Amino acid sequence: MASKTFNAATIARLLSHEDEHGMGRVFMYAFLNEVVRQKRPFPFDCESAQVSSNLMIVDNQGRSIAVEYKRNRLSLTLNNEHTEALSHIEYKGKAYRQVILDWLAACIRYTSLQPELRKELTRYAQSIQRRIWLTKVLPVQ
Repeated sequence: MASKTFNAATIARLLSHEDEHGMGRVFMYAFLNEVVRQKRPFPFDCESAQVSSNLMIVDNQGRSIAVEYKRNRLSLTLNNEHTEALSHIEYKGKAYRQVILDWLAACIRYTSLQPELRKELTRYAQSIQRRIWLTKVLPVQ
């Protein structure tokens, strides 16, 4: 993993089972459980899921999760073609930071045998925690 900052490309790499991190679909399962299903039950087949570079995740049943990531905001659009249902989940500010930290913590738990990856994920989490601390100490005017 080459990125030094947590951004949309980092999310795409973590979610991709074909990436160099070597964790297969573990981070995808963690994302579904820690980010998506915390707000809405959503049937999704992680085993068949493919991730595009624009953060669209699609399984072989036609269900999709569109992820829009911008600083301090994470928006998800869940599409289940079988029920013709479109759902939106939005995390902003404190909720965004907490859900990302929860996801990263889950990812870190699975990386005990990959110390370099674990260290990088820990750096991402610390960076987000540092931003939380700074917003408490130096509130935005």
